[in-house]
Amino acid sequence: MANLKYSSLKGTLLLSIAVVVLSAVNAVAQSATDKCGLAQVIPLSTSEPPAKILVDPPLAGPLASRGVVIIQYCAQNIHLEPVFGAGALAASPRIGHIHVRLDDAPWVWADASGNPVILMGLPPGPHKVALELQDANHHLLDKAEVAFVVPETSAPPEHH
Repeated sequence: MANLKYSSLKGTLLLSIAVVVLSAVNAVAQSATDKCGLAQVIPLSTSEPPAKILVDPPLAGPLASRGVVIIQYCAQNIHLEPVFGAGALAASPRIGHIHVRLDDAPWVWADASGNPVILMGLPPGPHKVALELQDANHHLLDKAEVAFVVPETSAPPEHH
């Protein structure tokens, strides 16, 4: 009887060791990255449609009540990312960003967030905002403009 218990214990121990060894071997064998390296991304085989920017007029409520300009926009056929330079031009699908120009100023600011453009504290009167869709090397792809009037009676935004 003791011999039978010993044999059963020995069999269970050997089976447990075999399971641990096989699990370790299997875990190592399951890593495709270890065996084959990183997956290669297949570039698009067809040309991409042109990138476009669609811009809505400023939201009427905040503009009329507080003089706050909120401009929503959408970029099509391009991903807005803060990646710049010649190497980024080879990315597929293409990446880019926008330049925001206020009232034909000689300067712009760049944005890659995709969030609405929000302007506060503009003087009353007519204004114009141009959203220029750019590639990663700051080449113009598309452009849209919105014109609006900040009302005289709008109260300046309060900050506490």
